[in-house]
Amino acid sequence: MPELKYFFTAFYSNGEFFNQDPADVSISDPSRSSFFDVDHSRLVAFSLADSEHSYVVDLTTGAFILDGVSFHMHEAGEVQGPFTLIFFRRHTHTINAQFVGASHEIVYRIGWQAKDANGVNIQRVMEID
Repeated sequence: MPELKYFFTAFYSNGEFFNQDPADVSISDPSRSSFFDVDHSRLVAFSLADSEHSYVVDLTTGAFILDGVSFHMHEAGEVQGPFTLIFFRRHTHTINAQFVGASHEIVYRIGWQAKDANGVNIQRVMEID
């Protein structure tokens, strides 16, 4: 498995935070990833970062923050909240026709889901490669 490019930090309502383990192994269940240990009931923001860039989703406002610059991907009043986290990694394995080599690419997805005034599910997701 390739090394992860981005690591997450979960920010909680009481000011505490939880950093992803570099080996991506859960503290409470070693058969799972670090994401298993995120306390979603207290989550107010979630970030992915490497040594150059930071990508944050603010789950109190629905704002996205890219390298310190905040923006929204929804209209004011469009979403009623609460905002819940969407986060996953999409792994793509490519094997050439002669089975000589293979590649493995990871694309990260970070965002939120919430309901509009009519109860319709709204999702906004940023893809990071």
